[in-house]
Amino acid sequence: MQLMDYNTPITVSIVEDDMHFLDRLKVAVETADGLVLGSVDTRVKDARKNLLKDRPDIILVDLSLPDGSGLEILNCIYEHKLDSKAMVISGFHDEKNVFAALEAGALGYIHKLEDTQAIIAGIEQMLDGDSPISPVIAKLMLKKFQRRAPAAIETGLPTVENLTDKQQSILLLISQGFTSQEIAEKQGISYHTVTTHIKNIYGKLQVNNRAEAVYRAREQGLIN
Repeated sequence: MQLMDYNTPITVSIVEDDMHFLDRLKVAVETADGLVLGSVDTRVKDARKNLLKDRPDIILVDLSLPDGSGLEILNCIYEHKLDSKAMVISGFHDEKNVFAALEAGALGYIHKLEDTQAIIAGIEQMLDGDSPISPVIAKLMLKKFQRRAPAAIETGLPTVENLTDKQQSILLLISQGFTSQEIAEKQGISYHTVTTHIKNIYGKLQVNNRAEAVYRAREQGLIN
């Protein structure tokens, strides 16, 4: 897969104990232009040591590991103020694990059922400041937000007039589960233009990820 042109190769480390899935991830990273495979670990202890030593640009983290939880690796990034961006790739899609990972600092959460192309696309989204979330995870997050008691709409909250026509159309596609690349193709614009629009949408809606954006938009009547 051809990544966008970055000035220097992007180092990607992997923490995964399922050897079959690990092999898939390694091949995906090694064959993606612009990515360089960093350390590959199957245990928390080794991953923490290599994380501090190598400080990769991206680290792909499973949550269930033989000697602990991938959350320990996310906490290590936070504690040592590393610039490494973490994306969880897990078979877990329950509320407890998803929100624990996001609260610990994961910038993305991809389910293992996704194909490797989606994972590589997620890496690029993170590099461009987006937060890749699998549709099944986004639906889980949305259900949680919908369970909250509806808050009164206060003056100053985003309204339809705050979003441009292009932003509204992109927001609708986000709610339908399309990736940034798919939105770019549908809208006939560049991938980077889409990610810029998404960042602006997040800012206007005062949210941090796609699921929150969809929830806030529905709350405000911007989409059905």
